[in-house]
This record gives sequence, C-alpha cells and structure tokens, in this order.
Amino acid sequence: MRLADALVTVLRDLDTRYVFGVSGANIEHIHDAVERLGQGRLASVLAKREDGAAFMADARARIHRTLGVCCSTSGGGMVNLVAGLAESYAESVPVLALIGQPPAALDGKGSFQDSSGLGRTVDALPLLSAVTKKTVRITDADAFWPCLRDAISTALSGRKGPVALLIPRDSHELEVGEPPADWAPDISAFIDPEPVDEAAVHALFERLSEARSPVLLLGHGVRRSCAPEAVRIFAERTRIPVVTTMGARGEFPNDNPLYLGVVGEGGHPSAAAYVELSDFVVLVGTGLTMMTRRAMRGWDPSKAAAVNVDLGQLTRSSAADMPVRGDAGRVFQLLEQLREVSPFTAPVVDGYTMTRFLPRRAAQLSGRGAPPEHDVLMQSEAVQLIQEHLSSEGHLLYDAGNCSVASMHYGSVPPGSTSTIALGMGGMGYSIAGAIGAQLGSREGTRTVVFCGDGAFLMSGLEIHTAVELGLPILYIVFNNGMHGMCATRQQKFFDSRITAVDYTPADVSTVARGLGAPDRLWVASAGTRAELVRHLDDHRINSHVPGVLELRLPVEEVPPFASFLTADEPTVPVPQQGQSLISYEMSGSTL
Repeated sequence: MRLADALVTVLRDLDTRYVFGVSGANIEHIHDAVERLGQGRLASVLAKREDGAAFMADARARIHRTLGVCCSTSGGGMVNLVAGLAESYAESVPVLALIGQPPAALDGKGSFQDSSGLGRTVDALPLLSAVTKKTVRITDADAFWPCLRDAISTALSGRKGPVALLIPRDSHELEVGEPPADWAPDISAFIDPEPVDEAAVHALFERLSEARSPVLLLGHGVRRSCAPEAVRIFAERTRIPVVTTMGARGEFPNDNPLYLGVVGEGGHPSAAAYVELSDFVVLVGTGLTMMTRRAMRGWDPSKAAAVNVDLGQLTRSSAADMPVRGDAGRVFQLLEQLREVSPFTAPVVDGYTMTRFLPRRAAQLSGRGAPPEHDVLMQSEAVQLIQEHLSSEGHLLYDAGNCSVASMHYGSVPPGSTSTIALGMGGMGYSIAGAIGAQLGSREGTRTVVFCGDGAFLMSGLEIHTAVELGLPILYIVFNNGMHGMCATRQQKFFDSRITAVDYTPADVSTVARGLGAPDRLWVASAGTRAELVRHLDDHRINSHVPGVLELRLPVEEVPPFASFLTADEPTVPVPQQGQSLISYEMSGSTL
C-alpha cells in the first residue's frame, strides 16, 4: 500500500470524516487518495485559505470530540496553517495536520518552496514545532506506521493538541505495507489514559463535603475529557452550584437552577461576586487564564482546588493550593463513586440573582459626526432579539472583539447547544471558518450561528462561500460598525481617544455577501432598526435551511460589558428568566 493510500485509509476507518484544506502540487496525492478511497466516509473540504482549513479542523475537533484533520501544500500554504495550529496548540485541541513538501531528493538544491532548512531555506521542523505538540518529517517507509500511531496518540492523549506530519512529494509513493496486526480500530484506542491520584481525589471529596459554599468553575477542558457528563451528574446530585469560563458556556445547562453564570472579562458580575465569597472553588478543566481571573478581584488560591490533566499553568500562576492531576471526566467519576458511599448535598444557595451590566452608549468617535438619536439599532438590543431566534441543539460560535463579548454577555446558550470561542490565540475570523467544521457531521436539523464583526468578515468572510458550496445551514451575524471595536475602546480609554489604525470606511457587508451565492443558496439581509431586525429574523425562520448572512448596521457604539473597562460600581440589571419579557432600559451617555 502506498503511503498516501495508507494514510487516507486510516483516517477513513477512524471515522474522522473530513480533511479540510487547500490543494497544491505537494499535497494532491492525499486529495486523490480521498477521492479514490473515501467511500463516502471521508471527504475533502476545500477551504478558501489554509488558515480557514485549520480553523475548520479545530472547531470540528472541539465540538464533535474527535480528531480534526487539515492539510496544505508547501510554502505559503504551510505557513498559512500556522495561525490555526497555534490556536489548537494554545487551547489543547487535537488536530492532525498533513503538510506536503517538495521532494526530499531536492532538499537544499533549489526546489520550489523548499523548507528543508538547508542553506537559506525556511526550516519547517522548528517553525511548526513551535505551534504543535510534535512535528515529524516522513521519509522512511519502515517508520511510517509507528510514526502515524504516535502522531494520533500524541494529539489525543494527555493535554491534547495538534501534530503535524511533513510529507515530501516523493514520500507519498513509498510502499508502506498493510496496517500492523495490532492497529487500533477506533480513535478511543489511541488515547493513552492519564493516571489519576486517587488520594488527591479523596482529599478533594472531603473538602467539598465540608464546604459551606462550594462552587465548580468549569473550563472547556470538561468538553475534552473522557466523560463530560460526569461533571454535570456530580454537580446535580450534590447540588453544588456551577459557573463557567467564557470558553465553556455550554458545558453546563444554562437553564439549570444550579447554573450561576459566566466568570471572566465578559461574564456576569453576580457570578464573579459569588465566586469571590465562596469558601471553596474547584477549577475544572481550566487553567484560570487572566481573561477569567482578572474579573475576580482578590483571588485567594488557599480556597481553590484544580482538576486538570496539565497543572503547569495553574502551578506557575499559583492559582490553587490543592492540585488534582487527571482527566476531569475520570476524576468526577471517582468523586461520584465516593458520593454513593458517603452521600452529601451542598447548602442551598439563597437569594442569588444573576445580573448583567446595564447597556449604555459609548462616546462617539471623533470625526464620525453626531450619532442618531432615534430609531437606531443598539448592539445589546439586537443580541436580545436574536436570542429569541436561537434554536436548541445547535452550535454558537463567537469571534473576537466587542460584538462577541456583548453577544455572550447579553445572551445565553439554548438547551443542548454548544458555545465556542477561540481564546487561545484569539484570531479574528476563526468563527467564520470554524462554523463549517462545527456544522459538518451534526445531526439533521442542527443549526449553527456565528457572531462576528465586520473586521472578521473583511479578513475571512470568503469562507462563507465554502458554506454556500456545501449548503450548510449556518447563519452569519455580522456586527457592522466600521471599526475594530475593542481596539477603539482601548484607545478611547487608555490613549486619550487618539483613534488610529482601527477604523475604516464601512463596508456594505450585505452587498459583498450577495456575491457569494445565488438567492436560493444564500439568504442575505441587512438591519439598521429594531423593526427591520424583527422582520428579517421572521423571514430567516423560513429560510434557515440554507446559509445566511445577517448584517447589523450599528452607527452607535455601546460600552462593551468587559470587566477591565468598567468600575466596581458599574450599574447592573437582573437577567430575565426564561419566559419573561426582555428588560427595557434607557441608554445613557458614557465616560469612555
């Protein structure tokens, strides 16, 4: 069996289902093998750029709890993958990157896109090793099967992450033989289980059972664990309340009475206050990055435990005095076994009300003229209207910037839905491509919604064409304010409102999008008032079976609900319960 055929056969039989990429001279053997051997079980997905392909693979792995696969040719194609692989590396997402290379026989001899590192050529190995758990160059037929086994296991085991295989063009033709007799038949068999310190789990259980006001703080490591449901089951049976990070909003049912909200820069002030007053906080599957920690003033590690497969970041930041190393799912399975022997329930949480920051207008940027006074759509108002439009059992993806912080803060995750944001490297445009990896392979009837800004649209909006080609029911909601809003907010607050290199002539998003697909294949609308938005959302319900782009024209800025930009006395309002009407408010001026 040739190497290219062997690789594709393995990916097919492991049910990875998709190879996201852009073809080229040194990777076309892989695409040809997928065409010949995919058998309807493995398909190539043509992205518009390689970074989009890597984002698709990343989101596919996160949301569907599998191994994401992306590929590229050599040269610029290889370099374009780096942004996506860096996100996967930072956020511990298992991705296998297949990267074509010029023929090994021509290393250092002037081949096109040579990245052997010989002479004045780019050296692909250290370049990619900086953003992967492991990068290997395959030139030996005898080493292929052990190398592939190790690559898949490395991506899926311990702290998960991306692995890159560099495959010279002449290596695709190597005869590597049939899979070894002991080759694993499914992905789970490649995972090398992490040992769990059972003594530490016992100590954690004792501390939890004695706490007066314990709380579980869940990160997206819960989703990556072997048994995410184990965390929810233990919380529900012990009645321990739960908060989540911004990246893990969907890891616990938002309509569960135990759910207190999100902590972090875009989180609920009430949730942060509760965690600060709690006498025992268990960090589950989170490294407690500054995006989460900074919003909780006066963090006390002596009242915190941490459950994580990799305690390195938690140890370096001295975030918790009780470390429990291990897969979150396995640890909570053991905690549940202890609870069955020694049952307990946490004290009831009395008087808690989830709150949000009261929306208010920001100061208008200089040079933009007077803001409209009436009949203008506000960002927070749009989010609350869209919230009523979201379906259950779907996928929500959030991009970078003010619009995503506001979308998360003023919205919630519908029952059975996932919520994903790329906070590892925080690249703009991730959500636009990532939504394709999220939607592919989902159950029939699943809908995906993207919240992104016009800046992300200008960077990566052409990937919407990929969604059109595939006929995916993804609704792209583009918040159009003609600027990079988060950057503008910082310049207003920290640089005396000297606005530079962040604003631009507004683009007509709906007109640009209209060129990406015929009306029967792509639904497009633009709203600048509440009435227009309500009308378009009603129309989208009829057209939700095709991709859609909904532009929100937002000439008036709001102060983003970002903790670092706000003072401790920032006004808040209760979050309406399900079935209650939305809170009305009067917009006030801003100090920004």
